[in-house]
Amino acid sequence: MSQIEQEAEEGIVRYLSNLYQVQNKDKALFDAIEYESEVEKQFAMDLDNNENIRLFVKLPGWFKIETPIGPYNPDWAFVTERDEKLYFVREIKSTLDSEERRTKENQKTLCGRKHFETLEVNFDVVTSLSEVKM
Repeated sequence: MSQIEQEAEEGIVRYLSNLYQVQNKDKALFDAIEYESEVEKQFAMDLDNNENIRLFVKLPGWFKIETPIGPYNPDWAFVTERDEKLYFVREIKSTLDSEERRTKENQKTLCGRKHFETLEVNFDVVTSLSEVKM
């Protein structure tokens, strides 16, 4: 029982320490967003602070695209508005070098790209918001 309690407490502390508090609450569905890495945390901050972003969401774990090699869960979706509304889905990675990432990860990302191309939704892999052409 004490081991279960300790693991539960560590899990709660880990969860709470990986929450980004949204500043512009009208741009997000929730007041806080769980991030998985410092790259994702920075991406959330950049989305939150970018004047062209109208809405952003970290896609939940249940949002999965079925692929031939297993389910794929993209990281982020967001909407911009300048002359027109544009919808984006982005996979966030610490590197754009596919050789530094796992093969299965690259394969799922490729499947995600094909899926979103079919839907005519702008999809890409990026390391920061500055790489997104809005």
